[in-house]
Amino acid sequence: MSPSKSFRVVVADGQLLVRAGLCRLLAALSEPAVTVVGECSDGQQVLQAVARLRPDLVILEHALEGITGQEVSQQVERHYPDVRRMFITAKTDPAAVRMAVQGGVEAYLVKTSEPVELELAMRAIARGERYISPKVATGALDRRARHREQGEAVLTYRQRQVLRMMARGKSTKEIAALMGVSVKTVETHRARMGQVLGVYGVPALLRFAIKLDLERGDL
Repeated sequence: MSPSKSFRVVVADGQLLVRAGLCRLLAALSEPAVTVVGECSDGQQVLQAVARLRPDLVILEHALEGITGQEVSQQVERHYPDVRRMFITAKTDPAAVRMAVQGGVEAYLVKTSEPVELELAMRAIARGERYISPKVATGALDRRARHREQGEAVLTYRQRQVLRMMARGKSTKEIAALMGVSVKTVETHRARMGQVLGVYGVPALLRFAIKLDLERGDL
């Protein structure tokens, strides 16, 4: 999906005012353009709406009645793999975030996020990338940094090379050329870093690089 293509979105949240606010924010986006094609208040409604409307994206809250948001996400992934999923939720505990991300959701925002994050998330999804709210990612960074201080080996040498060059603003193609490897190899290193660090997406990896000050060789 290109950034210029319109997204057809189903919004799911048990609170009417929250749904109304999300719909208004989505309607105000220009790139990518968004059309809200359905609103749902519980998990069963979401599954019915996805089956009927086949949206491009469904926005979920964990605390849906009947079928939880996580269960809905899993069923959508299983039965409608072309439908993207985003969480906008009050749930920030690491286990919930990890389960959602490992389940392949494209974005994870918290309800205390700034409105601009919704636009950033939508643009990332349009580019085929993931977006994890800094309020979630920062917790992961802090935990990983503490683990490192306790002697945990975090990244391989090649992964550190990739991360250092990312921190210096190099593109994937530039990194591949400098390392003498394929673009696919660089993407694989980046994906494995995300798994090791619990940090997903280029912006979050860059924040990790800055936090541990790679230029001084902290990693």
